Amino acid sequence: MHETTGCDASWHLIHSRPSRILAYFTPSRGFSAQLNPLISRFRDVNLLCCGESCDERLCHLRDELAFHLVRMSRWWGFEFCPRALTDMRGQEFMTCVRAHIDRNADDAVFFDLFTMQHHMRTGDPDHVLVLGRGSAPGGARVLYGADGQKRFRFATETGGRHPVWHEQVCPDFVSAWLAASAFHTPADAGCDGVINEYVLAGIEHERARTWHQQHLYGTGARNVVRLYADALLTLSSCQSRFGRMEFEAIANALAFGIMSLAFERRICPSDLIDEEGESGKGTIFTASIITRRARSWVMSCVDPYQRPDCDALIDHVVRHSFRRCS
Repeated sequence: MHETTGCDASWHLIHSRPSRILAYFTPSRGFSAQLNPLISRFRDVNLLCCGESCDERLCHLRDELAFHLVRMSRWWGFEFCPRALTDMRGQEFMTCVRAHIDRNADDAVFFDLFTMQHHMRTGDPDHVLVLGRGSAPGGARVLYGADGQKRFRFATETGGRHPVWHEQVCPDFVSAWLAASAFHTPADAGCDGVINEYVLAGIEHERARTWHQQHLYGTGARNVVRLYADALLTLSSCQSRFGRMEFEAIANALAFGIMSLAFERRICPSDLIDEEGESGKGTIFTASIITRRARSWVMSCVDPYQRPDCDALIDHVVRHSFRRCS
């Protein structure tokens, strides 16, 4: 059962605003580093809303956080199951989302684009909702949008003229952001391979999307040792900075998964690795490396107010392993 971080309603009303947690137009902040705190804050605020004297402002915050969980699912291209992520029934969760969009016209338009499309020419690839602006290599100003077929697009801003959307379509915003960066990289940068950086990042991000979906719901928990090895193998093949960043986080999350499973079974990570038949496969299964990766994941991707509990879990496993080996 989820427990709150101990922060009260007043604290959440200041510190749990989505604008403090999310950076939609800065994918380099990372997937887990944004989504994990969002899920944690939603659960905390929702529990506080179940109290006898719930502040209406807190209910509005809960509804806003619920909406942004939906928006993040579209932004990063993963399937969203409210019960799996929030411990709330789907119908109840969507009631929160609808309560928010009833109060916010811009968010209502975004939600409508990916649902009924009352405000769009349904299915029209040439009708594009502008989502925001950003910059690309070389200083170009870029518009980002999503079309009537629910695909992400980009266009180059040209001094106030009507934007011409590029034909390339993408399944999520991050892919569009990488495609725009590849398109706007100065031509003379191609000689040193810079332009390939973004093309490769797009390919590697597509691989990462399947991992995000799988590990978001803990579907690989029973095979965490093998998946950790697979993730490190993929990480070693990544050639772009963005791809390495994504798979570094994935591998680190799986390292923490190994520590969590060892804690649950009350065994050492080395015994867990032996059970999975993965021992003797090099330094990737060295206890110190797994521990370092697990701690890195906690520090970079876990809500700051959940980190002490995660660190305590790792410490417990390390102490247990040390006693066993000594």
